[in-house]
Amino acid sequence: MLNIGYIIPLICFWHTITNEISKYKHLDISNNIISLIHCLLFMVHHDNDYNVEYAVHMSIGYYVYDLIYIVSCIYKSRSKDELNRRYPFIIHHFIGLYLLNACISETGESKFHLLYGYNLLEKSNIMLYVSYYLHKEYANYFHLNVVSEFFQLLWYSYYRIIKFFLFGFNNKNHFFQFRYPTQVVIVILYFMGVIWSYKLTKKNINNFNTIKRLYILKYNNE
Repeated sequence: MLNIGYIIPLICFWHTITNEISKYKHLDISNNIISLIHCLLFMVHHDNDYNVEYAVHMSIGYYVYDLIYIVSCIYKSRSKDELNRRYPFIIHHFIGLYLLNACISETGESKFHLLYGYNLLEKSNIMLYVSYYLHKEYANYFHLNVVSEFFQLLWYSYYRIIKFFLFGFNNKNHFFQFRYPTQVVIVILYFMGVIWSYKLTKKNINNFNTIKRLYILKYNNE
C-alpha cells in the first residue's frame, strides 16, 4: 500500500541533494547526476532484496520531484521548444509512477515480476546518464562522446529491447494476469525503448559518417 508519509520527505530529499550538487555543477547536469544516483540506489535495493518496498517509494518520490522540476523549467522558459523537448519525459514519468504504484498494489509472483521488469528499465538508463554527463562536461572531446554514444546504444538496446522482451516472453503467463492498463503500460514502455534505440542508432550512424569525413579530409590534406 502506498505510504504518503514517505513521499513528501523523499521529494525534499531529492530536492536537497540536487541543490547541494548544483553548487558545483549546472542544474541540468546536477539533475542528471541525481537521476543516476536514483537509478543506482534502486538497483542496489532490488538486487540485494533490501527494503524494496521503501525503494519503490523512493522512486515515486524521485519521479514526483523530477516532474516538478520539468514543469518548472517549462514554466520559466515559456517556450514551445522547451515543451517539445521535455514532454516525452513527462509522459515517461507518469507511466513510471503508474508502474511503481502497480508494484505496490500487486502481491506474490506478480509483484516480483513487475519489480524485476522495472529494475531492468532502470539498468538500461545507466549509459544514458553517463553519456549525457560526458557530452555536457567534455563537449570538445568528440571521439570520447562518439565512443560513449556507441556504448549507450549497445547497453540501452540490450536491456530495453532484448532483455526486456525475453523476460516478458518467458513470463507471458504472468503478463496476461496483470490488469489490462498495466499490460498497456508495459507495451508502451517497450515501444518507447524501441523508438529511443532507433534514435540512438541514427545518432551513431551520423557520428560514424562524421568521423569518416574527418579522416577523408585529413588524408586529402596530407
